[in-house]
Amino acid sequence: MKKLASMVCVLLLSVGLLAGCGGAPNDSSAAPAGGTAETGPKKGGTIIVGLNGDPTTYNPDFKGDDNGFAIYQNIFNRLYKINNKQEIVPDLAESYALSSDGKELTFHLHKNVKWHDGKPFSSADVKFTYDTIIKEKGQISGSLSSIQEITTPDDNTVVFKLKQNDSALLGYLSWYGCFIMPKHLYEGTDWGTNPANQKPVGTGPFKFVEHQKGVSITLERNDEYWGDVPYLDRVVFSIMSDSNTATQALYNGQLDFLGIEPPLAEAERFMSDPQLKAGKQNWPSRFHVAFNVSEGPFANLKLREAVAYGINRDEVIKKALKGVGLSAKTAMTPLYQWALNSTDVYPDRNVEKAKKLMEDAGYKADSKGMYLTATLDVFNSEPFPDIATVLKDNLKDIGIDVKINVMEGAAWDEKVWNNKNYEFTLLSGYQGPDPGGLYGRFASEGTMNIMKYSNPKLDENLKKGAALVKEEERAPFYKEAQKLLVADKPMVPIAEQIGVVPYQAYIMGAPTSPEAIQKTGFTEFTYVWINK
Repeated sequence: MKKLASMVCVLLLSVGLLAGCGGAPNDSSAAPAGGTAETGPKKGGTIIVGLNGDPTTYNPDFKGDDNGFAIYQNIFNRLYKINNKQEIVPDLAESYALSSDGKELTFHLHKNVKWHDGKPFSSADVKFTYDTIIKEKGQISGSLSSIQEITTPDDNTVVFKLKQNDSALLGYLSWYGCFIMPKHLYEGTDWGTNPANQKPVGTGPFKFVEHQKGVSITLERNDEYWGDVPYLDRVVFSIMSDSNTATQALYNGQLDFLGIEPPLAEAERFMSDPQLKAGKQNWPSRFHVAFNVSEGPFANLKLREAVAYGINRDEVIKKALKGVGLSAKTAMTPLYQWALNSTDVYPDRNVEKAKKLMEDAGYKADSKGMYLTATLDVFNSEPFPDIATVLKDNLKDIGIDVKINVMEGAAWDEKVWNNKNYEFTLLSGYQGPDPGGLYGRFASEGTMNIMKYSNPKLDENLKKGAALVKEEERAPFYKEAQKLLVADKPMVPIAEQIGVVPYQAYIMGAPTSPEAIQKTGFTEFTYVWINK
């Protein structure tokens, strides 16, 4: 959730919730000359997908784990899921209905669904999953505060009884940390240490086979899948922490899907190489600086304002993002235009204003012109170290000596995401499923609020915005929330992300392809087949 949650930056740059959040990628999967477009998909074969690192757990709802997210989407199912057109589409639930007062959300489940161990799936599994997420404070628990009770009238029906209407809830139930888990394996156990966390059992299109730490994770086709049975025999996720190594492996044909964040300098080649397919798409995700506003130097608003004035967005986009990005100055992704506050925005670079803010905060420059030293913690996935390098130079101009601490993803998770033991950091990540997604990142109880930020007025506006149905009624509350974010600056946006999607030309049915884009999750390989 931190990078994607890069909960999704990996996929924003290598495969990619509500409709209207951007068009389909420019991604054609028509069969090449001599192919089998007329005869249809071929069954069988194995694809190799790059993965930045080892998942820490196969409990998909326990805590944020970007390295696990692509795998979870193939082993598990959700009630609904989000496709690469940013639409919410059915998954385990075949339909839903909302009561006239907005306080009951009823899901009608597919019948004859089985877990990978052969046990029947039922509404009891759904109730158990969400009751556990809420009780154990799972990854999205803070986004489920509107739920009062979950009932199961029968095996194929689940009813979410709400305290008030929550227009954002369906999106939360379709995205991250919301996969349905097997009650028969987890009930009465510690869900953080259950053996199934290392040998997962899901209802999804692929089954877990093995995990060779530091090497690979292997999945195999679920021949008894309740939905469309996959074409592939196996999917192997190959651990490649270095993006340059992975990119070369893609060029050499050792990877079928790049799968990890690529070097942005390669974007043009991805688009022009006849051996590859690639597309570009704007996403509701942005690179931004996040501050620890509770302790350390950036608990001082004036220092956060100084950083805002110190950042040169155009330079970051040119040097670190290689031109693949758009300048970000609003508090929310611009893809939700109906709720965007384009009046209250973050400032342009102004070195003199930044220095004055430092002095107003009581800091004095030393003989080298530095007012203070601060540590910027970043994970080692591209382009974060490159962004950090440009920011270091930017902030040196205003008198902040930035020490860059580049960390492996798991170490960053532990230090920054879980323990919030940092001064400032870099993030990206999906900012949806609609403007209600602001709650998860910035509300006092937001599960992705790593800034320790709390503003009761912001919380109130976000709750009021979610409690309404019509966009024109919701918009004023979200615009006011953005105004508060700009004033408080728990984060400073840098650039809107543009996704680049590279994979081999012989791959058909990719998650971003015309034939699969409306049916699959971000990295779900149900419809992938090999045309060679």
